[in-house]
Order: sequence, then C-alpha cells, then structure tokens
Amino acid sequence: MEFRFAEVKDIDSLFELEKKTFISPWTYSQFEYEIKDNSFSKLLLIVNEDELIGYIDYWIIFDQATINKICIKDEYRRRGLAQKLLDICFKEVKENECMVITLEVRTSNEKAIKLYQKNGFDIVLTKPQYYSDGEDAYYMVKGVI
Repeated sequence: MEFRFAEVKDIDSLFELEKKTFISPWTYSQFEYEIKDNSFSKLLLIVNEDELIGYIDYWIIFDQATINKICIKDEYRRRGLAQKLLDICFKEVKENECMVITLEVRTSNEKAIKLYQKNGFDIVLTKPQYYSDGEDAYYMVKGVI
C-alpha cells in the first residue's frame, strides 16, 4: 500500500468512493477545488495497485488544522488504516507548529467519535442541524502542543 497526496487524475476515483460512503457526499467540483485551488488543503490517499482504498482531507491554516473527511473503503475497514492516515496528518500538523486540530462529526457516527476520542479529541459543543439532512454535528478539538 502506498500513501501519497492526491492529484487531478485521482478525482474520478475519489468521487466514486465518496458517493458509496457518505450520506451527503462531496461533489466532483469540491474535490477538484481541494486539489487544484485550495492551497491549505492536504488530500492524502491510500492506494493499493492503482485502487483507491481511502483518504483523509485536512487543512493546515497557519497555526491550526481542520480535518474535513476520513474515508476508508468498506472492505478495508477495521485494519487500522484510518489510524495510519490520522498519524500522518498529526505528524505534519506538528511539523507545521499547529496548536489545535478541529473537526465536525455526525452525532450518530459512533465509530468515528470513538476513533477521534482515542486520539485525544474532545467534544466541545454540538452544532444543531449542521448537515444538509438536519443531523447535528459534534465539534471536536485536539491540542497539538
């Protein structure tokens, strides 16, 4: 398995995996923006023999970072791959001297919440009706220093 940052050629695969995984998937143009135009974005992929296995999208903006998405293909879950993506993200965030990492997660996504809490994230508040389907989100924060 290879870990590498996304390129324009990866957008089709990202978009297909996204549609299969998320209730409210990002659009093709959102991935295009992250890769082509967003200078803060880091979109790290896990690829196995040209097959996209998963990804993490995060932003490093001055002294803070935000995790936007973590996605692992269904048949590759429970293998520690999301943790590996987080570990790479945390290393880069620390190297960039960020003070905090934030994220939003669906209040119903118990597996993700447990993963984030295991990695030092705390629920700071609930954002009512944060998602397009009306579900609330937890806003979670992790100190880096």
